[in-house]
Amino acid sequence: MDKVESFKCRILTWDEIAKWTEAVAYDIADNGFRPTVVIGLTRGGWVPARVICDHLQVKRLYAVKTEHWGVTASTDGKALLTQELNASIAGESVLIVDDITDTGESLILAEQHLKTMGPKEVRTATLLHITHSKKEPDYYEVEVPDEDWTWFIFPWNLHEDLRTILPKTLYEPKTVTGIQKGFKDQFQIDVPEELLRRTLRHLAATGKVHKKGAKWYKA
Repeated sequence: MDKVESFKCRILTWDEIAKWTEAVAYDIADNGFRPTVVIGLTRGGWVPARVICDHLQVKRLYAVKTEHWGVTASTDGKALLTQELNASIAGESVLIVDDITDTGESLILAEQHLKTMGPKEVRTATLLHITHSKKEPDYYEVEVPDEDWTWFIFPWNLHEDLRTILPKTLYEPKTVTGIQKGFKDQFQIDVPEELLRRTLRHLAATGKVHKKGAKWYKA
């Protein structure tokens, strides 16, 4: 039998994202910081960065990309800067936006890179901040204590994360109902049957799971 993985997850809603993003934007404005350029860390920071631009009336939105070479829902992945900024920010007030600081490595890499390009000032913002992060953003809305570490499933990567997590429930063959129970028992999330079946179809199409009779098996 495969090892049974278990960790706390939480599926976030668009309403939560809208609320937190607005709160961060107003914190920035109330603090007197007026960014002239916003940099979104792709992929997770791109949506919050665009919404923050809307709230703060910033027209110049650019992207840099960092990638984590590790396993979904782990804290040991190493970050690499894979897309540098291709615009001038010399003399600008720059705000870097990401969705969450977990290890903090992505934000650190991006900040180091951008500071070499001559900006007037660089500040950072995220929606959530886990306290064990190596980097504390200048602005954030939700603080998550280290002892309450959670894998947050954002709306923009809902299907991707479910495709990664679902096979972890198949340490033994299960029906759809059994997989739903696995999500609840192992990851503390309720996944609607329709969404679960869609995820199974995606995984089956790529050969990562297969079905025999009423039960699903990990490939």
